[in-house]
Amino acid sequence: MKSCMPDYPTGVIEGFYGKPWTDTERFMLFDWLQTCGLNSYIYAPKDDLKHRAAWRELYSDSESKTIHSLIRASNKRGISFSYAIAPGLDMRFSADSDLDALRNKLAQVIKMGCRSFALLFDDIPARLAPNDRKRFGSQASAQAATANSLCEWLGRQAAGSTLFFCPTVYCGAMARPNVSHSEYLRELGDKLHPAIKVFWTGPDIISGEIPVDSIREFRSVLRRRPVIWDNLYANDYDMRRLHTGPYAGRPPSLKAETNGILLNPNCQFHANFVPVHSFASWLRAPARTNLQPAWNRAIRTWLAQFQIRQPHKISFKALRLFCDFLYLPTSPGPGATQYLHDLQMLLRTPPSHWAGRYERFQRTSRLILTLFDSLLHIQNRDLLHALYAHAWELKERVLLLQAWANWRKANPDTTEKFAPAEFSPALLRGSTCAELDRVIAEILAGSQ
Repeated sequence: MKSCMPDYPTGVIEGFYGKPWTDTERFMLFDWLQTCGLNSYIYAPKDDLKHRAAWRELYSDSESKTIHSLIRASNKRGISFSYAIAPGLDMRFSADSDLDALRNKLAQVIKMGCRSFALLFDDIPARLAPNDRKRFGSQASAQAATANSLCEWLGRQAAGSTLFFCPTVYCGAMARPNVSHSEYLRELGDKLHPAIKVFWTGPDIISGEIPVDSIREFRSVLRRRPVIWDNLYANDYDMRRLHTGPYAGRPPSLKAETNGILLNPNCQFHANFVPVHSFASWLRAPARTNLQPAWNRAIRTWLAQFQIRQPHKISFKALRLFCDFLYLPTSPGPGATQYLHDLQMLLRTPPSHWAGRYERFQRTSRLILTLFDSLLHIQNRDLLHALYAHAWELKERVLLLQAWANWRKANPDTTEKFAPAEFSPALLRGSTCAELDRVIAEILAGSQ
């Protein structure tokens, strides 16, 4: 079996923490990629035990058959399949046995038909064991030596093979003191084989924007165009989030400055339909500044998957509003923004000044509640379960706000506190982590 890595890889990297996607979901993803004209998929689920934590262990016969079936299905659709391995948690760079273990693992995947690979050193301690430091001197030197050796070995074992590399410093915010003067990145640029493709997430781990100047700075240090590992839609760092907004914050010229763009999206597979299709639309016409039409088309196409038991139904307007509330990590969408503005106006002014804001607030609230009720009747239960927790949380908040607005309107002059019997303040933003988040917010704001 032979697979050719495209000159400019575009598609999805399954590189998140959390429950990996099922094979059925991956087959569906390959169909999405093919339909959208995207060309690449990288297998890198952090919580596949043998991808990261137990990377030395070979796959069993049944596991090998599964990965082989994914490679065959991917190649059949014209999608390049790459296998990633992440040995950085405990790799001994100076131990020949660990380099042999790395080669043995990839040799097993080569036999399955894979010809493209990724070596990942992200999210690991920025230190070396004494023996490794004695032999290599620095983390960058140890990683580059391993990657170069692997690249040369792959060239002998699998003609035309490709190797991606994820550095430990994989975004601008991690570089010390900055990208241009990072000793780690400079040394990688000096020592890493020029054929190796390097991942970069942009200025931040979750980059709301990726300016062209930031990529040019990277190129001047690493001496190559990066492959963007784009975490715009990622939500493994906060599972209360889900992102279904348009592919935004990337200038039209980004493609010319890079060697590929791959989305590392939501953990919930079925929530990625709009992100994947929106990204594909941007690639086809990156010069367009108005992203809403393509985003609307993606939502309309997604709507066809919401097969509902009669007499229930979901409208395009309701689904788009739901996507507005999920949207992107840096901001809500237009509909959610309007809802928040209306709510702030209701909070800060007496009911006699509410005018049409109250009625619009109520219409939007009813649309959200109707959507939730309809979601319960979706025939595709996997799709429902991908969205359920987020729809439930939104529904609960809207019910409470709606009750408050009605109470405030009916009691404009009351001095009593709003105290609904069915909702306790202790239930808001629950868990100890939520309390820690509030402390962290105070720290970041400069409070003592």
